[in-house]
Amino acid sequence: MINFKKFTVIVSNTFSKKTRLDKVLSKLFSQYSRTCIKKWIVNFRVNVNGKIFDKPNMYVSYGDKIIVSIVNESNNFDSPQNISLCIVYEDKDILVIDKQTNLVVHPGAGNKCGTLLNALLYRNSSFMHIPRSGIVHRLDKNTTGLMIIGKNIISYNALIELMRSRKIIRQYETVVHGRMISGGTIIRPIARHPTRRTIMTVSTSGKKAITHYRVIKRFSYHTHLRVKLETGRTHQIRVHMLDIHYPLIGDPIYGKKYQSLKNISKETFKMVKEFPRQALHSSKLCLKHPITGVQMKWNSCLPNDMLHLLKQLNKNDIEQFNYNF
Repeated sequence: MINFKKFTVIVSNTFSKKTRLDKVLSKLFSQYSRTCIKKWIVNFRVNVNGKIFDKPNMYVSYGDKIIVSIVNESNNFDSPQNISLCIVYEDKDILVIDKQTNLVVHPGAGNKCGTLLNALLYRNSSFMHIPRSGIVHRLDKNTTGLMIIGKNIISYNALIELMRSRKIIRQYETVVHGRMISGGTIIRPIARHPTRRTIMTVSTSGKKAITHYRVIKRFSYHTHLRVKLETGRTHQIRVHMLDIHYPLIGDPIYGKKYQSLKNISKETFKMVKEFPRQALHSSKLCLKHPITGVQMKWNSCLPNDMLHLLKQLNKNDIEQFNYNF
């Protein structure tokens, strides 16, 4: 007997009056390929307002109710796993976590289990019936900090709408190579790299991406920044900071080969060179509750590894100042 997972979604007003069914599903089920979504449609797995829609180019409109039935195969991609999560806030509609490092958000090639999705299914099997298991936005495997998750289809759809209309404030802290003079705004489109398909790059053919950054503290050769996202492209902060020649410390993909600098201690050089991950932390989330409309805000302190890094950079500057003085 074939078992199915059923997902129910309501087409939001972010789509035009008439939008192709496959385009709507590609947005709402972004973790699945377009080929996979097309198979759902032509195999009669998609129901719109009580009727089967079996052609990708059929149109849906705002308010339409879509039910998608997906074959529930037995694999690690949707198996519950007891993975510890730091819960910052929870009610019947939303869940806010402070994600630890070394935690992948969605299962995929090379990470078929041990992900945030597996952890959510362990907490509550109802996440299985929400697109992306309620995950509204992603953080990279080794980026730490705040994430918000919808616990039911209504709150999930509302959070997706808030994200699309840029009404969720997402603020980060990072430490970059180079001493910045001042803050600024980066408006550069981002696309998948033409040959290295697992990474992103600034490209005129890409999607619009906007990143605001402000200086928290300058060091001799590095800068502690506060970064605010206006859009949410994959690896956006990491790609944008590399593009303006201030790559993140510890970034294994968009970083740089670190060379010894004048007036930097061996201890500082070693810590910066060997920092085990991109120095990036999601420090603040601010939004109106998707159901009650109440304004809510959460803050997350920097994790110990970034605190130790900043402490060492500060120590190096003090020692060098005293030496030169």
